[in-house]
Amino acid sequence: MNTMRTIIACILLAFVANMAPAQVKHIKPGEIYKMPNEYKKNGKKKTIDELVDESSIYEDLYSGYCSWYCGGVIDTVMASSNLEPIKDFDYIGANAHDFDHTSVWAEGAPGQGIGEYLEYHFPGGCPRITTVKILNGHVKSEKAWSENSRVKQLKMYYNGEPYAILDLQDSRTCQVFDVGVLGFNDSEAPEWTLKFEIMDVYPGTKYEDTVISELYFDGIDVH
Repeated sequence: MNTMRTIIACILLAFVANMAPAQVKHIKPGEIYKMPNEYKKNGKKKTIDELVDESSIYEDLYSGYCSWYCGGVIDTVMASSNLEPIKDFDYIGANAHDFDHTSVWAEGAPGQGIGEYLEYHFPGGCPRITTVKILNGHVKSEKAWSENSRVKQLKMYYNGEPYAILDLQDSRTCQVFDVGVLGFNDSEAPEWTLKFEIMDVYPGTKYEDTVISELYFDGIDVH
């Protein structure tokens, strides 16, 4: 009788284990690039060309050199919410993918935006993605960066299914995450999506709004 009970208990434990949701992996940044000083010793602002020459971040954003984006296509960038515009400055989701470090997506929900998200839509023939690059926070200046909240954890979904949790450092940097191979590179394949949901934040010193300056990609199938 005891043996039978043990067998039944083992079967039940196995059943419960199989029914439990799978734990998604945590990914830490493989590389981190510090935002450069944008001013010369005399206080004069550096030109974009000067910044491109000294910083891989600015080279990514402004040089126009051939990259995954030579073939990579994104149909739309959607946000669950955004902060209302202030004068001529808006905070829409597309700002996170406009290759301009001074424009940002700022979520518009009450509090610090836990559960708010960005969602990227790709055509089936888009080259595959292997890397996510994030400029976390309002990186245009140290003041803007510290005053606004930054992302601590982003939950990443691939085609609507939980895929990974990106653990971001609290630094005014570009953080690079190796996420495996995602997508199809097949013109006959359906549209696919990547969603990035705010799970936790580093609080700003002045504002609750959580900000991402840029979230963009690298990958394969281009060169």
